[in-house]
Amino acid sequence: MILVFFLTFVSALGSITADVAEVCTGEILKIHCPEDGAIIPRSAIFGRMEVTRCIDVKEFIGCRNDVLFLIDRWCSGRRQCEIIIPNAELKAANEDCLRYLQMYINVDHSCLQVYSPQNCQPDTRTLVTREGFLSSRVTDNTGCGSTEHPWIIAGISGQTIELTIIDFGSEELKRKNTSSGFPIYGYVIDGTEKITIRGDTERERHLLSSKTSQLSVEILQNSKREGTSGFILHYTKAGCPDLSPPAHAWYKRDGDQAVIGCEWSQKTWHLSCDGHSWSGVVGNCSEIATQEPIHVQRNKPAPPMLWLVCVVSIAVVLMVIACVIGIICIKKYRIKHDIQKSMTVQRKQGQGHYDLDPNIEMASMLYLPYKLSEDPQQQQGTLSDPDRPTSYLIPQYPIVNELTPIRIWERPLPDLPNKSLAIDTTSPYPTNKRGRTPGDGDEAISNSTVQESDTLQSYQTDISTDRSKSGLK
Repeated sequence: MILVFFLTFVSALGSITADVAEVCTGEILKIHCPEDGAIIPRSAIFGRMEVTRCIDVKEFIGCRNDVLFLIDRWCSGRRQCEIIIPNAELKAANEDCLRYLQMYINVDHSCLQVYSPQNCQPDTRTLVTREGFLSSRVTDNTGCGSTEHPWIIAGISGQTIELTIIDFGSEELKRKNTSSGFPIYGYVIDGTEKITIRGDTERERHLLSSKTSQLSVEILQNSKREGTSGFILHYTKAGCPDLSPPAHAWYKRDGDQAVIGCEWSQKTWHLSCDGHSWSGVVGNCSEIATQEPIHVQRNKPAPPMLWLVCVVSIAVVLMVIACVIGIICIKKYRIKHDIQKSMTVQRKQGQGHYDLDPNIEMASMLYLPYKLSEDPQQQQGTLSDPDRPTSYLIPQYPIVNELTPIRIWERPLPDLPNKSLAIDTTSPYPTNKRGRTPGDGDEAISNSTVQESDTLQSYQTDISTDRSKSGLK
């Protein structure tokens, strides 16, 4: 897996070389990379693996020790390194071979080009290339990429940034107790989120996929960082940048798919992201725009002033309707009030308030033996004038200082006189008395009947006279 990982880097960059160094006991291991290169060990074995130029005796062949963690400490991330074989640390790491035997070391490594600016100005710390490698050794030596001068990985809008790490301290962490946690290497700022870079026992691993198109990377320098092996960060800008739609067109993107369409028609074009560029054809919407400009006006919302005019017009119409209804109601009220006022005046003056029905039978009106007064003042029906002439329109018991009723049906009629009733003619307002007077005989009853007949005849004569004076038929 490690070999495939690094071969991918080599094929991507094209200028990185890979090599295998075999160094015998008493020789010096020398690894050199070109300018801006960094040593990336893939494996380091120390022992008696097989018969080579370093071992000519076929005895005790096959013992070996993995010493990659020592090569990481001495060479990884550096441009060059030199080690005497064997040294004290290599001998201490030997656990599989007899110590008095002659051994050799086999180191499989490559050189990886890393970014190493001449100064730490903001423009030199901004990385615009599609991919690259950032070494903690460069930060230790120059200060570029530190918390004071962080790396800025700037992508194009619509792109994301993939960040992976080659951790040279992973082999050493495997041999240590990590219960207290893994060491902190630095920080990555993605928008408003701050992610901590920590060591791990996995040598190559994916750190993050950015949520924005720009990352800020802060690497702790060696004096502040736990562990001395260092690491390398590999960044890759993924995806296609956002498109700029042509004139009179709209643009919509969903991941690696995009749609461009004209604003005034249903014509659309579909594109797909192929790695870092869009594949597809985009047409021109300008001709459609000149041919159909009317659709733009139809799709535009109504201006606010038009809504204001409509609201004001509706309010004015409602006010006019309310005023008309109010005027009509006021006129009706005034007409009704004038009629009531006129009727009240007529009552007080005694004019025009005798609404007699000519079809009423004479017998139904014969309940008072008085004549219709020609004097309006005497038609008020008060007891203050005992000599006033009255008619059948005046009730039997008028209330003092009150107006007489306008119509005869406003008060109930009294009982009609009959043979069993006697009329008291001594009172100015005669009343009927039921029964015979105590002490009267049959003669009194006969005289009463004759007197009653004469009285009725007199009523009829008086009523005829009153009707002729009043113009009634």
